[in-house]
Amino acid sequence: MRKIMKKRLFHLPRIAALLLLACSVILFGNAECKSEEAASKTHNTLSDGTVISTVSDSASTENAAQESRTAVILGRPEEEDTRQEAPAPVYHDSVYNALKRQGLSKEHIELWCDEHPVSTLNKLETLEPAMQKKVANAASYIRKVNPKISAKTAWREAMALVYYSVKYGIPSDLVISVAKAESRFNPGAQSKSGALGVMQVMWKVHNAMLRNRGIAATREHMFDPERGVEAGVLILSRYVKVYGTLQKALNRYYGGIAQSYLKKVSNNMAHLQKHTANTGY
Repeated sequence: MRKIMKKRLFHLPRIAALLLLACSVILFGNAECKSEEAASKTHNTLSDGTVISTVSDSASTENAAQESRTAVILGRPEEEDTRQEAPAPVYHDSVYNALKRQGLSKEHIELWCDEHPVSTLNKLETLEPAMQKKVANAASYIRKVNPKISAKTAWREAMALVYYSVKYGIPSDLVISVAKAESRFNPGAQSKSGALGVMQVMWKVHNAMLRNRGIAATREHMFDPERGVEAGVLILSRYVKVYGTLQKALNRYYGGIAQSYLKKVSNNMAHLQKHTANTGY
Protein backbone atom coordinates (compact mmCIF):
# COMPACT_ATOMS: atom_id res chain seq x y z
CA MET A 1 0.00 0.00 0.00
CA ARG A 2 2.81 2.36 0.91
CA LYS A 3 4.52 1.50 -2.34
CA ILE A 4 1.40 2.36 -4.28
CA MET A 5 1.00 5.69 -2.49
CA LYS A 6 4.61 6.56 -3.16
CA LYS A 7 4.12 5.85 -6.85
CA ARG A 8 1.03 8.09 -6.95
CA LEU A 9 2.86 10.92 -5.16
CA PHE A 10 5.72 10.51 -7.61
CA HIS A 11 3.42 10.83 -10.70
CA LEU A 12 1.20 13.71 -9.43
CA PRO A 13 3.64 16.54 -10.27
CA ARG A 14 4.07 15.17 -13.78
CA ILE A 15 0.30 14.90 -14.27
CA ALA A 16 -0.20 18.47 -13.03
CA ALA A 17 2.48 19.74 -15.41
CA LEU A 18 0.86 17.94 -18.33
CA LEU A 19 -2.55 19.39 -17.45
CA LEU A 20 -1.09 22.90 -17.26
CA LEU A 21 0.61 22.47 -20.63
CA ALA A 22 -2.61 21.23 -22.20
CA CYS A 23 -4.57 24.26 -20.90
CA SER A 24 -1.95 26.63 -22.27
CA VAL A 25 -2.16 25.05 -25.71
CA ILE A 26 -5.97 25.30 -25.74
CA LEU A 27 -6.02 28.96 -24.62
CA PHE A 28 -3.29 29.98 -27.11
CA GLY A 29 -5.13 28.28 -29.98
CA ASN A 30 -8.38 30.13 -29.22
CA ALA A 31 -6.54 33.45 -29.16
CA GLU A 32 -5.02 32.80 -32.58
CA CYS A 33 -8.43 31.88 -34.00
CA LYS A 34 -9.93 35.12 -32.68
CA SER A 35 -7.12 37.23 -34.11
CA GLU A 36 -7.47 35.53 -37.51
CA GLU A 37 -11.24 36.08 -37.42
CA ALA A 38 -10.75 39.75 -36.59
CA ALA A 39 -8.19 40.15 -39.33
CA SER A 40 -10.47 38.52 -41.91
CA LYS A 41 -13.14 41.15 -41.24
CA THR A 42 -11.82 44.04 -43.31
CA HIS A 43 -14.92 46.16 -43.85
CA ASN A 44 -18.41 46.99 -42.63
CA THR A 45 -21.40 47.91 -44.80
CA LEU A 46 -23.86 50.56 -43.68
CA SER A 47 -27.58 50.35 -44.28
CA ASP A 48 -27.37 52.80 -47.20
CA GLY A 49 -24.82 50.61 -49.00
CA THR A 50 -21.76 52.73 -48.16
CA VAL A 51 -18.64 50.60 -47.68
CA ILE A 52 -16.29 51.60 -44.82
CA SER A 53 -12.84 50.04 -44.47
CA THR A 54 -11.79 48.82 -40.98
CA VAL A 55 -8.25 47.64 -41.69
CA SER A 56 -5.67 50.23 -40.68
CA ASP A 57 -2.81 48.83 -42.75
CA SER A 58 -4.72 48.48 -46.10
CA ALA A 59 -2.90 49.61 -49.24
CA SER A 60 -3.36 53.19 -50.51
CA THR A 61 -4.73 51.96 -53.81
CA GLU A 62 -7.48 50.08 -51.99
CA ASN A 63 -8.33 53.26 -50.06
CA ALA A 64 -8.56 55.23 -53.31
CA ALA A 65 -10.85 52.64 -54.85
CA GLN A 66 -12.97 52.61 -51.67
CA GLU A 67 -13.33 56.43 -51.74
CA SER A 68 -14.33 56.31 -55.39
CA ARG A 69 -17.05 53.71 -54.68
CA THR A 70 -18.33 55.72 -51.72
CA ALA A 71 -18.51 58.89 -53.86
CA VAL A 72 -20.56 57.09 -56.48
CA ILE A 73 -22.91 55.60 -53.89
CA LEU A 74 -23.51 58.95 -52.22
CA GLY A 75 -24.09 60.63 -55.57
CA ARG A 76 -21.05 62.93 -55.40
CA PRO A 77 -19.14 63.37 -58.71
CA GLU A 78 -15.44 62.56 -58.45
CA GLU A 79 -14.57 65.47 -60.76
CA GLU A 80 -16.71 68.44 -61.68
CA ASP A 81 -16.96 69.22 -65.39
CA THR A 82 -15.42 72.69 -65.70
CA ARG A 83 -16.02 72.95 -69.44
CA GLN A 84 -18.33 75.77 -70.46
CA GLU A 85 -20.01 76.35 -73.76
CA ALA A 86 -18.95 79.44 -75.67
CA PRO A 87 -21.45 82.26 -75.13
CA ALA A 88 -23.78 82.99 -78.01
CA PRO A 89 -22.92 86.11 -80.03
CA VAL A 90 -24.62 89.28 -78.84
CA TYR A 91 -25.43 91.97 -81.41
CA HIS A 92 -26.73 95.52 -81.32
CA ASP A 93 -30.51 95.96 -81.45
CA SER A 94 -30.24 97.35 -84.97
CA VAL A 95 -28.88 94.01 -86.20
CA TYR A 96 -31.80 92.10 -84.68
CA ASN A 97 -34.28 94.62 -86.11
CA ALA A 98 -32.79 94.44 -89.60
CA LEU A 99 -32.83 90.65 -89.50
CA LYS A 100 -36.42 90.58 -88.29
CA ARG A 101 -37.57 92.87 -91.11
CA GLN A 102 -36.05 90.41 -93.56
CA GLY A 103 -37.69 87.43 -91.88
CA LEU A 104 -34.37 86.30 -90.43
CA SER A 105 -32.79 85.72 -87.01
CA LYS A 106 -29.31 85.71 -85.50
CA GLU A 107 -29.17 81.97 -86.16
CA HIS A 108 -28.91 82.81 -89.85
CA ILE A 109 -25.78 84.87 -89.22
CA GLU A 110 -24.31 82.05 -87.13
CA LEU A 111 -25.07 79.59 -89.94
CA TRP A 112 -23.44 81.85 -92.55
CA CYS A 113 -20.38 82.23 -90.32
CA ASP A 114 -20.09 78.45 -90.06
CA GLU A 115 -20.35 78.16 -93.83
CA HIS A 116 -17.68 80.85 -94.34
CA PRO A 117 -15.17 80.61 -91.44
CA VAL A 118 -12.93 83.40 -92.80
CA SER A 119 -15.79 85.78 -93.57
CA THR A 120 -15.64 89.24 -92.01
CA LEU A 121 -19.16 88.48 -90.79
CA ASN A 122 -17.49 86.49 -87.98
CA LYS A 123 -16.25 89.84 -86.63
CA LEU A 124 -19.68 91.45 -86.44
CA GLU A 125 -20.14 90.98 -82.70
CA THR A 126 -16.72 92.56 -82.01
CA LEU A 127 -17.62 95.85 -83.71
CA GLU A 128 -18.66 98.92 -81.77
CA PRO A 129 -22.45 99.48 -81.68
CA ALA A 130 -22.16 102.38 -84.16
CA MET A 131 -20.39 100.11 -86.66
CA GLN A 132 -22.92 97.32 -86.16
CA LYS A 133 -25.65 99.84 -86.98
CA LYS A 134 -23.85 100.67 -90.23
CA VAL A 135 -23.69 96.99 -91.14
CA ALA A 136 -27.39 96.48 -90.41
CA ASN A 137 -28.24 99.58 -92.43
CA ALA A 138 -26.04 98.51 -95.36
CA ALA A 139 -27.54 95.00 -95.42
CA SER A 140 -31.09 96.35 -95.56
CA TYR A 141 -30.07 98.96 -98.16
CA ILE A 142 -28.44 96.37 -100.44
CA ARG A 143 -31.58 94.24 -100.51
CA LYS A 144 -33.75 97.30 -101.08
CA VAL A 145 -31.64 98.39 -104.06
CA ASN A 146 -31.30 94.89 -105.50
CA PRO A 147 -33.84 92.35 -104.19
CA LYS A 148 -32.18 89.65 -106.30
CA ILE A 149 -29.22 89.64 -103.90
CA SER A 150 -29.61 86.81 -101.38
CA ALA A 151 -29.78 87.65 -97.68
CA LYS A 152 -26.50 85.86 -97.01
CA THR A 153 -24.68 87.74 -99.79
CA ALA A 154 -26.19 91.05 -98.68
CA TRP A 155 -25.00 90.62 -95.09
CA ARG A 156 -21.55 89.43 -96.16
CA GLU A 157 -21.19 92.41 -98.50
CA ALA A 158 -22.51 94.84 -95.89
CA MET A 159 -20.04 93.61 -93.29
CA ALA A 160 -17.15 93.72 -95.79
CA LEU A 161 -18.05 97.25 -96.96
CA VAL A 162 -18.05 98.59 -93.39
CA TYR A 163 -15.09 96.54 -92.16
CA TYR A 164 -12.73 97.39 -95.04
CA SER A 165 -13.78 101.04 -95.11
CA VAL A 166 -12.49 101.26 -91.54
CA LYS A 167 -9.38 99.23 -92.33
CA TYR A 168 -8.38 101.36 -95.31
CA GLY A 169 -9.60 104.72 -94.00
CA ILE A 170 -12.45 105.44 -96.44
CA PRO A 171 -15.97 106.60 -95.37
CA SER A 172 -18.36 103.65 -95.49
CA ASP A 173 -21.12 105.76 -97.08
CA LEU A 174 -18.77 106.53 -99.98
CA VAL A 175 -17.78 102.90 -100.42
CA ILE A 176 -21.41 101.74 -100.40
CA SER A 177 -22.35 104.44 -102.90
CA VAL A 178 -19.54 103.41 -105.26
CA ALA A 179 -20.56 99.74 -105.02
CA LYS A 180 -24.11 100.69 -105.96
CA ALA A 181 -22.92 102.81 -108.89
CA GLU A 182 -20.59 100.08 -110.17
CA SER A 183 -22.72 96.92 -109.94
CA ARG A 184 -25.84 97.49 -107.82
CA PHE A 185 -24.10 95.17 -105.34
CA ASN A 186 -24.00 92.24 -107.75
CA PRO A 187 -20.89 90.14 -106.95
CA GLY A 188 -21.16 88.35 -110.29
CA ALA A 189 -21.11 91.54 -112.39
CA GLN A 190 -18.70 91.63 -115.32
CA SER A 191 -18.19 94.38 -117.93
CA LYS A 192 -16.99 94.14 -121.51
CA SER A 193 -13.81 95.95 -120.51
CA GLY A 194 -12.96 93.30 -117.91
CA ALA A 195 -14.21 94.98 -114.70
CA LEU A 196 -15.25 92.31 -112.18
CA GLY A 197 -17.33 91.89 -109.06
CA VAL A 198 -19.11 94.20 -106.64
CA MET A 199 -16.62 97.04 -107.07
CA GLN A 200 -15.89 96.34 -110.77
CA VAL A 201 -12.14 95.94 -110.27
CA MET A 202 -9.96 95.77 -113.37
CA TRP A 203 -8.22 92.44 -112.80
CA LYS A 204 -5.79 92.84 -115.72
CA VAL A 205 -4.52 96.09 -114.16
CA HIS A 206 -4.43 95.23 -110.45
CA ASN A 207 -3.93 91.44 -110.31
CA ALA A 208 -0.25 91.59 -109.27
CA MET A 209 -0.99 93.89 -106.31
CA LEU A 210 -4.00 91.83 -105.25
CA ARG A 211 -1.99 88.61 -105.38
CA ASN A 212 0.86 90.14 -103.36
CA ARG A 213 -1.59 91.40 -100.74
CA GLY A 214 -3.22 87.97 -100.48
CA ILE A 215 -6.62 89.37 -101.44
CA ALA A 216 -7.15 87.42 -104.65
CA ALA A 217 -4.98 84.75 -106.19
CA THR A 218 -7.16 84.22 -109.26
CA ARG A 219 -9.52 86.18 -111.44
CA GLU A 220 -12.47 84.17 -110.10
CA HIS A 221 -11.80 85.50 -106.59
CA MET A 222 -13.16 88.86 -107.76
CA PHE A 223 -16.62 87.31 -107.85
CA ASP A 224 -16.48 86.54 -104.14
CA PRO A 225 -18.62 89.25 -102.46
CA GLU A 226 -16.02 89.99 -99.78
CA ARG A 227 -12.79 89.66 -101.78
CA GLY A 228 -14.27 91.87 -104.48
CA VAL A 229 -15.22 94.51 -101.91
CA GLU A 230 -11.80 94.52 -100.26
CA ALA A 231 -10.03 94.84 -103.60
CA GLY A 232 -12.16 97.84 -104.62
CA VAL A 233 -11.88 99.60 -101.24
CA LEU A 234 -8.11 99.16 -101.18
CA ILE A 235 -7.72 100.58 -104.71
CA LEU A 236 -10.02 103.53 -103.96
CA SER A 237 -8.11 104.33 -100.76
CA ARG A 238 -4.83 104.39 -102.69
CA TYR A 239 -6.24 106.78 -105.27
CA VAL A 240 -7.45 109.12 -102.52
CA LYS A 241 -3.94 109.19 -101.02
CA VAL A 242 -2.21 109.68 -104.37
CA TYR A 243 -4.52 112.33 -105.89
CA GLY A 244 -5.44 114.16 -102.71
CA THR A 245 -9.09 114.87 -103.50
CA LEU A 246 -12.13 112.66 -103.66
CA GLN A 247 -13.15 113.97 -107.09
CA LYS A 248 -9.79 113.12 -108.66
CA ALA A 249 -9.72 109.74 -106.90
CA LEU A 250 -13.18 108.87 -108.29
CA ASN A 251 -12.14 110.00 -111.76
CA ARG A 252 -9.15 107.66 -111.57
CA TYR A 253 -11.29 104.83 -110.23
CA TYR A 254 -13.79 105.29 -113.06
CA GLY A 255 -11.02 105.48 -115.63
CA GLY A 256 -11.46 109.04 -116.84
CA ILE A 257 -13.18 112.32 -116.16
CA ALA A 258 -16.93 111.68 -116.04
CA GLN A 259 -19.27 114.17 -114.46
CA SER A 260 -22.16 111.74 -114.76
CA TYR A 261 -20.34 109.15 -112.65
CA LEU A 262 -19.52 111.67 -109.94
CA LYS A 263 -23.14 112.80 -109.90
CA LYS A 264 -24.32 109.19 -109.62
CA VAL A 265 -22.10 108.52 -106.62
CA SER A 266 -23.25 111.76 -105.00
CA ASN A 267 -26.92 110.87 -105.57
CA ASN A 268 -26.31 107.41 -104.15
CA MET A 269 -24.89 108.92 -100.96
CA ALA A 270 -27.95 111.13 -100.56
CA HIS A 271 -30.23 108.13 -101.16
CA LEU A 272 -28.35 106.08 -98.57
CA GLN A 273 -28.60 108.85 -96.01
CA LYS A 274 -32.38 109.05 -96.59
CA HIS A 275 -32.65 105.29 -96.14
CA THR A 276 -30.68 105.56 -92.90
CA ALA A 277 -33.03 108.22 -91.59
CA ASN A 278 -36.06 106.08 -92.41
CA THR A 279 -34.77 102.92 -90.77
CA GLY A 280 -33.27 104.65 -87.77
CA TYR A 281 -30.03 102.75 -88.11
